[in-house]
This record gives sequence, C-alpha cells and structure tokens, in this order.
Amino acid sequence: MLTNHYPTILAIHNILRWFVLLSGLVLILGCLLGKLKQLPFKKAGRVPAMIYVSLMDTQFLLGVLLSFASPITRAFWSDPSAGMKSHDLRFFAMEHTTLMIVALVLAHIGSVRSRKITTDAAAYATALKWYIPSFLLILAGIPWWRPFFG
Repeated sequence: MLTNHYPTILAIHNILRWFVLLSGLVLILGCLLGKLKQLPFKKAGRVPAMIYVSLMDTQFLLGVLLSFASPITRAFWSDPSAGMKSHDLRFFAMEHTTLMIVALVLAHIGSVRSRKITTDAAAYATALKWYIPSFLLILAGIPWWRPFFG
C-alpha cells in the first residue's frame, strides 16, 4: 500500500526541494545575466528552464503521491472544518498544495511563452516575468519549520 512508502516518498520530496530551489535560483540568475550580457536565450534561459520545470514536475508527482498517503491530509479531509482550525493540517492540505500548483503553472507558462519569442532580450524578459513569481510562490509554500532534509 502507498502508506507503507510514505516516509520514503516524504524524504525524497524533502530532499528534492533543494534541487528545485537551486535550479530556480540558477535559472533566474542565468536569465538576469543573459539579459545583461546579451547572451543567446537558448544557452542561459532554455536549458535551466527545462531543468527547473522538470524538477518541479517530479516534485509535483511526489506531492500527489504524498497527498494520498499522508496522515496529515487524511486527517484534514476526514473533518475539513476542524482541519481549517489546525495550522499544519490547513497548510499541507490547502495552502502548500495551492501555492505549489500555481507555481508549477506559472513555470510552465513561462517556459512555453519564452520559447515562442524570437528576440533574446524579449525572451529573457518574458521568462523572468513568469519564473520569478513561480520561485517566490515556492519559497512561500515551503514548510520552513519542518526538518530540512528529513
């Protein structure tokens, strides 16, 4: 059963967040530097974006598995009105989930829109317009009070 694998999936999800954050930071810095130094978008924008979005997709799939296996989300959905009064239950069942889905959608939109633009400067501007909010939502949605690697 999926609940038997909950600790393993949670540990992988916790560790993978650092790769998502690092790739997002590299992507944003790469886009900023690429725009300032007038580098081709393909090199400084597309490859880091592919890595960032792919890691986010993987993290999202792990999160979906966790939502089915987690005692936290099961407790929330067994009594949602009581769950809304509990910070941890509400955070993981509603806030974390919503913020991360929106961050993922923004990253995908940024990836698609920036690829369709023909000039490098405009591609960087478009990418930054979508990736920065995506990254900030991820930062807002991380449970910083939980163990960093556990």
